[in-house]
Amino acid sequence: MIRATRMKRTEARRRLVIVGNGMATESLISRLGTDHGWSVRVLGEEPVRHYNRIMLSPLLGEETDLDAITPRDDAWYRARRVTVSLGKRVARLDRQRRCLYCDDGERVDYDTLVIATGARSSMPPLPGVAELDGVSGFRSLHDVERLRGWSRARPGVRAVVVGAGLLGVEAAVGLRRLGADVTLVHRRPVLMNRQLDASASSLLEAALAARGIRVRTGCDPKRLLGDTSVSAVAVEEGGAPRTLPADLVVFATGITPNRELAQTAGLECGAGVRVDSALRTSDPHVHALGECCEFQGNTYGLVAPVQEQASVLARVLKGQRARYRDPSLVTRLKVSGLDIHSMGQVEAVAGQQTLWLSDPQAGVYKKLIIEDGRLRGVLLVGDVRHSQWYFQTHQSDRDVSALRDVLLTDPSRDDDESTPADVSVDVA
Repeated sequence: MIRATRMKRTEARRRLVIVGNGMATESLISRLGTDHGWSVRVLGEEPVRHYNRIMLSPLLGEETDLDAITPRDDAWYRARRVTVSLGKRVARLDRQRRCLYCDDGERVDYDTLVIATGARSSMPPLPGVAELDGVSGFRSLHDVERLRGWSRARPGVRAVVVGAGLLGVEAAVGLRRLGADVTLVHRRPVLMNRQLDASASSLLEAALAARGIRVRTGCDPKRLLGDTSVSAVAVEEGGAPRTLPADLVVFATGITPNRELAQTAGLECGAGVRVDSALRTSDPHVHALGECCEFQGNTYGLVAPVQEQASVLARVLKGQRARYRDPSLVTRLKVSGLDIHSMGQVEAVAGQQTLWLSDPQAGVYKKLIIEDGRLRGVLLVGDVRHSQWYFQTHQSDRDVSALRDVLLTDPSRDDDESTPADVSVDVA
């Protein structure tokens, strides 16, 4: 009997618990595969299965539905020995006992814990934001359902989207598809200023205008006006006060990592849950990945680093040696048929050269930033045929001096290497 008991304990699978059921968790489970030594349980606060957050804009605009953006079924999880508990909010982490306490009273024990709680929309501390109805972020299925509800209740609803980063542009396009009267407001003069320069921004603005979206750059929101619901946004534009009528205000001004569970449990946190290159927190039995984590001072809101983190953590959990480092990124956007790809630097600094090609009438703009014969930045608008080649070359730090004459037109013409697989990065 004693021998049998010992064998049973030896054969028992270790308990891996993952808090959060978003893209980071799906990527981790996918990379763990079916050959691992864990019994996996996922605790997801949302009442629905994992969905592809990248597709929130077409979901908002009713170009797709929830089933179409839910990539995994129950059989997929069963094959990987994963149990998913939906609508399960974790209230507290007890690191000493290695367990979690849920709102419904359940205690969940773990051998290793992964915190993948994601992030939420950052809401600026403007007067009226917390007090008035008709204010939303754009990060979750719940946000999409609320925005749809407001738009259906008031056809032609006046919507102001604050923040013209990637999320803000996507939100504006989705609302316009629903028939909303949309104004996109951005404090800076350049749209998507982390990925675009002024020339590329002007082409994007023209594409948005063609969709019927008004764009106001250099426009700084100061307060929301209204009694119980939003009626207008007070802004400063060109140094002068102005009022923009609004029934609905959507903030896409950044994200805030959901670090509270880790922080209250005493884990080391900065802007997010701090991790080392093995995605390990200050507790060796707890890992974190995705939008909730912080690595070397960086937090994350794009797919590529989250997927790379998941790949590294899967290897670590299998007992392999793996170390995370931030990958090169490509941001890809398509608005009204206008393709935009951006990677690396947007603007050149001292000691760097810029090659560019511009044809505004055709909607084409290309910009390459070069230093010591290496690509440091690539910006493509309208013509993205060679985006894959640029990405591989930028990532490999290859010397392109000999290709200078054809870099803007046909860089792969004199290249013997095969074209790499398609690489694209979007919002997580």
